Amino acid sequence: MATGVGNKLTGQVGEHLVSAVLGTLGYYASPYSGNVPGFDVTAVHSESLNSFPVQVKTSTKGALVQSTIGKWCNHSIGENNHQSIGALKVLKHPNLIWILVRVGSAGINEARFFICTESDIQRKIVARYSAFMLKHSYRRPGGGASPQAILTVNDMAEFEDNWKILPDYQSTGDLA
Repeated sequence: MATGVGNKLTGQVGEHLVSAVLGTLGYYASPYSGNVPGFDVTAVHSESLNSFPVQVKTSTKGALVQSTIGKWCNHSIGENNHQSIGALKVLKHPNLIWILVRVGSAGINEARFFICTESDIQRKIVARYSAFMLKHSYRRPGGGASPQAILTVNDMAEFEDNWKILPDYQSTGDLA
């Protein structure tokens, strides 16, 4: 499903899965189906009423996160497509909760969740991109100039089922 409609449906599935799991953890959660810039779900703890936005990224295969590196750090492409990677950019919302969802071929029953902050994403994606570019002398293999950066399941393994970073989280022993 690499079409626009397929991607939209995958995103919708992820937002609803996240909302459902948050419900099992004691949060009221409402997805916005891509209609709000900057976040996809609002969660409210059922007892404290503390609320927070959540950015959801869902994939069925390949990368969990895809982005241009210039979103996360100073970056330029010079002569002969030589790339320079500079300082990290100041994030507007470094503590924004991101939940990355991997929905496998077996469907939602085997969905995997990776929970971190936006600053964790920034740190991981810049480190991965920098290591890749260093390995290739700061030029894309084949001489291309793509600034595309990704994070994979392996890159994000330390954040799998990391629900404890949610505000007011209390382990329930349930689904998550």
